[in-house]
Amino acid sequence: MANEIGAGARLRVVAIDGPVASGKTVIGKAVAERLDWPMLDTGIMYRALTWAAIERGLLPDPTAADPAALVRLAEAVDLSVGHPPAGSPETASIAVDGADATPHLRSKAVEAAVSVVASVPGVRERMVEQQQEMAREGEMVMVGRDIGTVVAQEALVKIYLHASDAVRARRRAEQMRASGRRVTDDEVLNDLRNRDAIDQGRATAPLRRAVGAEDVNTSGDDLETAIERVLAIVRRALCESAAPDGRSA
Repeated sequence: MANEIGAGARLRVVAIDGPVASGKTVIGKAVAERLDWPMLDTGIMYRALTWAAIERGLLPDPTAADPAALVRLAEAVDLSVGHPPAGSPETASIAVDGADATPHLRSKAVEAAVSVVASVPGVRERMVEQQQEMAREGEMVMVGRDIGTVVAQEALVKIYLHASDAVRARRRAEQMRASGRRVTDDEVLNDLRNRDAIDQGRATAPLRRAVGAEDVNTSGDDLETAIERVLAIVRRALCESAAPDGRSA
């Protein structure tokens, strides 16, 4: 039976928030696999919409974005999420009105504009509506920047992942170089700080640590250590939520 938001109902959701390159996606994916739960990285929805806006000529320059046009696009398009294609680094595939956006999610143009698109209040409202529908469907790991604060406020587990700017910039640069992008460490650090400023300063659903969220700083962790730290928090919450008869509450 699907969960319902409101009246104190707890969603069977692990909500993982944090800034760019904090490890949300890779850790969330590992946690989902070990729990055998589905995962949604909500960031791909904003990236897919950004790609669609670029393709339709609505973003000739991120600094010249038309918020009203972006809201109309968000309200009009159909976003469908599915299993990732074989060999894809993404956690899911996503199509916009039937057109596969998955290969374009990490393009330079999308990287430069996605935070601008995601900061438009009307865009976020539409995306959040869809994400909340998914959260009601059952067990899920959801990662993003406003999961615990907005999308799934009644999540069973809320985690806020973060790391130092230097560590996040190094991780991001390594990821981009592995995909064939030529970038300098300074370029990546500057871009990261700009995106942090947009994410934390936007009027609608700014990046914040949710009330009751567990704070996890991964600066000094290798990947497996970070995964195990998060899994320990999740397993403890699942045990605490179990009813006396052994079934989930």
